[in-house]
Amino acid sequence: MVLKKNFVVQISDSSSGSPVSGATVQVGSINAKTDGSGKATLHVAVGPHSFSFSKKYYQNANTNLTVPILKESNTPTIKLVATGRQVKVSITNLITKKALSNTEIEVADVTAKTDASGNALLVVPANLSEAQATLSLSGYNDAKVNIKISNEVVQQNNFTMVPAGKVYFLSKLSGTIDIVKTNLDGSERSTITSGTGSEDNNNTVMLASRDWKYLALLAKRDSDLPKLYVINTADDKLLTMDEGNATFKPIGWYNHYFVYTVSRNGYNSWQPNATSVKSYNAETGQILTLVNSNASGSSNADAEYENIWDVLFFGNDVVYTRTWYKYPGYLQVNNKQDVLAAIRPDGANSRQLKAVDAASSYMSNLQLNKPDKLYFGVFTTNSTDTSYYSLDKNGIVAQTTDSAAQSLPSDAISYLESPSGSATFWQDERDGKNTLFVGDQNADNPTQIASLSDYSAYGWYSDDYLLVSKNGSELYVVPKTGIKSDSQAIKITDYHKPSQNYYGYGGGYGGL
Repeated sequence: MVLKKNFVVQISDSSSGSPVSGATVQVGSINAKTDGSGKATLHVAVGPHSFSFSKKYYQNANTNLTVPILKESNTPTIKLVATGRQVKVSITNLITKKALSNTEIEVADVTAKTDASGNALLVVPANLSEAQATLSLSGYNDAKVNIKISNEVVQQNNFTMVPAGKVYFLSKLSGTIDIVKTNLDGSERSTITSGTGSEDNNNTVMLASRDWKYLALLAKRDSDLPKLYVINTADDKLLTMDEGNATFKPIGWYNHYFVYTVSRNGYNSWQPNATSVKSYNAETGQILTLVNSNASGSSNADAEYENIWDVLFFGNDVVYTRTWYKYPGYLQVNNKQDVLAAIRPDGANSRQLKAVDAASSYMSNLQLNKPDKLYFGVFTTNSTDTSYYSLDKNGIVAQTTDSAAQSLPSDAISYLESPSGSATFWQDERDGKNTLFVGDQNADNPTQIASLSDYSAYGWYSDDYLLVSKNGSELYVVPKTGIKSDSQAIKITDYHKPSQNYYGYGGGYGGL
């Protein structure tokens, strides 16, 4: 029996001492390529062997090495002598500025890989002054770059690479409101759905799911009534989500469920089901009615009807209020209850969280204070008496004296969840500018990532990058770790933004 083990050798450039990647190390019929650190691992029998080392534009080398039975005390280093021009390449992430290791570089007829510091030494034909190279790394867009070569010094070449993925947005650059996608640096721009010219400038809305796999579009495209559409970004096809003689209002995304309200046109106040809350499963294409409004009577004269208000996401639930009215809009309704309720986007766990007598009280100002705390008020009809309550993610309602419960819903901070749900991103206005924060899933333990900035929170791209907007029409990307000045952000594109804002919107991006 022959004992075999892994044996590591390292190759470096004889003049610079830099690692030589992509070199071939051979022992008999066994061979391996060196990585970005210049190391190659071969599984060979213990004992003495003759090793050969080769790479184009380097002199071949041979040496005898012994593979020990025990662990190697030192990694043997072989120095190769270059026969061509030496070029240094450094590669970083365009957004984070961090070094990218193991990036493959193809130039002329040679290949190399960057080391842990994002650096690589190339040796190219001596007759070249520049050459086109291709940079490749998993999770990044391939890049075509020109490498400068000098016959006097070892030329330094610095390049950046863009993380892979597409950002989708509305654009009116063509004159119609189109859906467009680009890379994170704004390159490879393409229109995936052209506008028809019927779109409303102020009321065409597109919201992306947290992972950017699905887009929901509210638009008037082929009729006088807006419809809801869905786009799967795997194939960029536009499909109808819901349509009819109704007004649709987007609430947002919970994972791959899109939640929205439907207010049906032409219903009398005494007819039930005038308003519904629905969810659309983008994976299956199924629509589920979560809530329908109630009503009673035979004419407007004796009509009593519910309105469904303040629909928002909270934890794993869609939370909303049901408020009773007596035609034409009086709040005092006998023998009815106004209700705070919750239901999962998939229709599970429908439940009542709090009820008040509709004859004397009503609930309002439902708002998120933080991702794990929701506030609302109970108001006494024809009185100034008001009580405020909090709701936690366990469904526990408790009366509160917290002054934040008394602020208006429009003052609520929008906490944007990361795709994994492990982090949140938000802004706080200070001295007329925005201070940006990243915190945990409950917006606790905040880290300030920008101060006195012109940027506003827009969303996430993966768990590593943040999207920010400027002037309501410019989209940028920054690292999750933040920026020291606005100039460090990478501009993606200008875009078309509708007039609506989605305050407290934590289930997707594009509505701020």
